[in-house]
Amino acid sequence: MNEVQAILKNFKGVIDSTLREGFQFSRANFSLADQKGIFDRLSRIGVDYIEMGNPAKPEIRDMVSSTIGPRERRTVRVLCHIRNHASDVEAAIACGVDGVNILCTADSERLAGMGLTLDTYLDRLEENVRSAHSRGLEVRVGVEDFFGQPETLSREIHLLAESAGVERIAVADTLGRVMSWDVRDKIRKLRHIISTDIEVHFHNDLGHAVGNAMAAIQSGANWVSTSLLGIGERTGITPLSSLLVNLYVLDPGIAERYDLSLLTEAEGFVARLCGIDMPPHLITNPVNGFAHKAGIHLNALLKFGPQKYEPLPPGVIGNRRNLVIKSPISGRTTEAEIEEFNRRFGG
Repeated sequence: MNEVQAILKNFKGVIDSTLREGFQFSRANFSLADQKGIFDRLSRIGVDYIEMGNPAKPEIRDMVSSTIGPRERRTVRVLCHIRNHASDVEAAIACGVDGVNILCTADSERLAGMGLTLDTYLDRLEENVRSAHSRGLEVRVGVEDFFGQPETLSREIHLLAESAGVERIAVADTLGRVMSWDVRDKIRKLRHIISTDIEVHFHNDLGHAVGNAMAAIQSGANWVSTSLLGIGERTGITPLSSLLVNLYVLDPGIAERYDLSLLTEAEGFVARLCGIDMPPHLITNPVNGFAHKAGIHLNALLKFGPQKYEPLPPGVIGNRRNLVIKSPISGRTTEAEIEEFNRRFGG
């Protein structure tokens, strides 16, 4: 099985965390109306799950309940990201969500700081999983800083979670510094010892989040945590648009259940809410995503068509092409040639 076949076989979906991880972005101060706007856009794009914050805090609980609305009217499943605490499980149940993402630690210093042994912590986890399942919630158990912690401790948490029947286990590159070869190695090892679905959450401090997500899927992971624009703590996480475009380029069929044409507007909406320019490196950037300026590029586009320098048609993701002329590096391309090109291929 080659890499593309492995990705097509393993990938199961997207768990978008704009309303949880994205809220941790320093410029994100979403009002209730903002959150509803984001929730609606993610629902229409068709993400498989939307993850929200910990309702243990009353203000977060009210935000979650007000944003998601009645379960029977939702088109997407909603999860709350909680700690390994019974009170957090009860708070999530009160919100009317579909499941909980229980965040665990394998850090001995953190456990000692909480006055817990690993055995006590695992007993608590088992009880919380049982409690959530008994109330009709699905459960994901995740380990913070999976790639930086001793594998033996993480393994105990994952094996217990699997024996408890959780729907997914999750691993996070919390520091954003893991390399793709380490991702492949550790995800393959994890897949050998568990059969439960694996979700991955990659931070982008060194710019590796998208590549690491693809490497993880190829190696046996099934679900990817994303956010619009990739916003989140520090430099953020895997951008939803970048992940879906990568999947589309590999095989349009794998991304057909998502409405990619809504991505550019959705990410532009979040950029406006955060008061930032669209990141120039994102393909959904309306100015730069499909901009062509160099004379050699413009000449080839005019002669042979956009496929020479574009990985996919801009309309697929709701974007537009931007041909830049009259610059020192743009050659002799004329406005008349641009008009003819746009007539043939669209703007």
